[in-house]
Amino acid sequence: MRSALLRGRTVAVAVPALALLATAVAPSAFAAQSPAGSAYGASASVSLLPGVLGGKGITVDTGKLASSSTEGQASAQVADVPLKGLVTATAISSSSKQDGSSGPVDAKASIVDAALPVLAPLAGSTPTARVISSECKSTPDGITASADLADLNLGKIGKLKLPVSANPNQKLGIDGVVQVIVNEQIKHSDGSLTVNALHIKLLGGDVTGALGKGDIVLASATCAKVAGNPTTAPPTTQPTEPSKPGTPPAQGPGQVKVVPVGAPETGDGTLAAVTAR
Repeated sequence: MRSALLRGRTVAVAVPALALLATAVAPSAFAAQSPAGSAYGASASVSLLPGVLGGKGITVDTGKLASSSTEGQASAQVADVPLKGLVTATAISSSSKQDGSSGPVDAKASIVDAALPVLAPLAGSTPTARVISSECKSTPDGITASADLADLNLGKIGKLKLPVSANPNQKLGIDGVVQVIVNEQIKHSDGSLTVNALHIKLLGGDVTGALGKGDIVLASATCAKVAGNPTTAPPTTQPTEPSKPGTPPAQGPGQVKVVPVGAPETGDGTLAAVTAR
């Protein structure tokens, strides 16, 4: 009898526990859809080796700075950014907007007066850029993306092909040490598109001059596909030739018949048309 009671209690406790577990798990099974548009100014997740930046090895994970979304904060800005000594900038900002609930999307991010001290040991001097920016736009016709890196100088790391917007996914760098991707454009499985103006990959490794490992992304924007009817040009119509005069239709009862003035049908000649009966 005692064991039966214990078993009964176990079942009674287990059923509510399962119900709570189902409640806790259910939301994760239906993950919220990504926003139609989002952007952020900068992010870094790196582990630097000792000696880089003139100090001990450090690990940095900043998250997404100055982030915006069509389903949250529409714009954001941060001034005087010292990104843990990796990147500095006068200002970083982003904005994301959508017309209505399913209209066109525009997301953009920018960095003003940027410097990249983390790359100085490789570049020979601190790389700088007046503006680093990216933008994506989504309409029923599709998604477009572009990036601009005004006056970017990477020194010994390499030179860019200009204009940057016409050459997505340019890759520069030093094997085993660093890879710099300019105007990086990534198409996702759900049809959305991300454009990163500058993506710095620290590759780690044991080669001389290695900085560490991790990623630094500057000026990122993402746009999802939007529904609607594509904008198409109206069909062109061919000009029609003027119709040629043909044989007049046969006149039936009740039609108007034109007769010459003075004809017998007009009597005194004052009428030029009579109605045939």
